[in-house]
Amino acid sequence: MTEVKKEIIYPIMAAVILSLVFYAIEIPMVLLNVFPEQDALYTADFVIRFILGTIALVLLNRFYKQSGDAKGFKNLFRAKISWKVCLLLIPLFIYILLPLLKIPFGTFTTAVLDLFCINALQQVATGYYEETVSRGLIMKGLLAYRTDTIKHRIITVLISGAIFGLSHLPNIAFGENPLIQVPATMMVGIFWAAIYMCTRNLLLSMCLHALTDLTPRIVGYLFMFETKPAISSFVSGTRDVIEYVIFPIVAILICIFYDRIKKMNPGDGGSGSFFGPGGRG
Repeated sequence: MTEVKKEIIYPIMAAVILSLVFYAIEIPMVLLNVFPEQDALYTADFVIRFILGTIALVLLNRFYKQSGDAKGFKNLFRAKISWKVCLLLIPLFIYILLPLLKIPFGTFTTAVLDLFCINALQQVATGYYEETVSRGLIMKGLLAYRTDTIKHRIITVLISGAIFGLSHLPNIAFGENPLIQVPATMMVGIFWAAIYMCTRNLLLSMCLHALTDLTPRIVGYLFMFETKPAISSFVSGTRDVIEYVIFPIVAILICIFYDRIKKMNPGDGGSGSFFGPGGRG
């Protein structure tokens, strides 16, 4: 096997193995009701995701060293992001904030505050684990191939998004509807892959992923609703449009104008950033 093929295949194989290990632990743990108390289950899930995410980071660091890019791993946590790239994230910011529109129609409660705090940590661990595996390892392999043409960039983000979506298929064991979750996560995965392809900033991906998962839970855990808010249909409908229409369109545009966007990044000779050393973030 050539070195180039190893650079492509090994990180993706590592990601697949870690995902299989995750579900091999999680599915029996949930189905066998190993932790009857929800707070204990959330804590166990947090620990599992943190450990596997850390293993993924160690492997990612090793793959960068093996490919001769000693600084590549560190740059994943300090790469600057231009303000122009931030504009591309506007659909995601809207997507993240939409659930908060329900707050004025509810009543704040602290009845399950402790459970919310544990669940919030779980979402942080989810962003940490899933981004290290899906954007870190998988994109490390995919980006080792080619990004010099629009066609190859589109193929890269489509494959990444498909893998991300299909990786959620085992959630059927937890009662999730795969016909809803898998396509939705595919679309989100395509968008995140395109953003990551531009920024190569894994820390940004982790933070945005955690926030995406967290805002619906802020509403669900900390606010009580006597009836379903009328705005709920608007929120869910708008998020669907962003998922299935806006995200893939923006991802394709990124693939088309990739070279221009990369030139806007401070690390590529541009100026101004909001994330990373020297930035204001």
